[in-house]
Amino acid sequence: MNREEARLELDATTLRPRDASPEARAMLDSDAELAAWHEKRAAFDEAVAEALHDMPMAAGLRENILRAATQPAKRPLRWITPTAIAAAACVLVGWTFLWPGSSAMAAWEAESLNTIAKVEHGVMRLDERAESLEAVKKHLTSAECPCPSALPPALAHLRTLGCKRVRIGGHAGTIICFALESGKEAHLLVLDNEGLCDCPTADEGPCFKSARNWRYASWSHGSHAFMLATTADEAALKRLFGLV
Repeated sequence: MNREEARLELDATTLRPRDASPEARAMLDSDAELAAWHEKRAAFDEAVAEALHDMPMAAGLRENILRAATQPAKRPLRWITPTAIAAAACVLVGWTFLWPGSSAMAAWEAESLNTIAKVEHGVMRLDERAESLEAVKKHLTSAECPCPSALPPALAHLRTLGCKRVRIGGHAGTIICFALESGKEAHLLVLDNEGLCDCPTADEGPCFKSARNWRYASWSHGSHAFMLATTADEAALKRLFGLV
């Protein structure tokens, strides 16, 4: 069994981990990357469960889901079971509550923070893994992706996890992931800001905000807009700018 086979099996049995084969579970002890993914996957499930715990359930929701699963379709898909439909519904509703972006934010900020959250929870996988900022920058330069020329000084001393190419509102961007000493992560979005609406000006400096359980700062420098976001507390975020 290779890493991808084990990941698929563990993902399929995330709600019943004992149903995974001993071989797949054993790989968690020997494969650090797989173990890190599994930890994020479990954290995602717990966050969804917490978000849904106090949510009032619509009357007849379970019956409607099961009824839809049993109704014949024009092209019936026999592999879709009531359990699969219910699971998909839970994931969809769960993400609605986990997305930190909102209509009260600038459009690019809301989309950026939602995309960062997907990277944090492993829904979007990194394109390149690297443990140093220099290695990440080298990859971004060779791939002709947005690459930061100036950063908060503390970031240069942090271990990186890798990077992800994204598009935000039609603009090319890059997310660089950093490991914090607390075990949390910080994610830096670098975005081409030409024609970007509601983009902060270069003279404003970082603007600190919060949304759900996220803290983030946004600013501009040259031709790029930036967002640095983390689920760590505000003091940890401000320390990255040398403000605490």
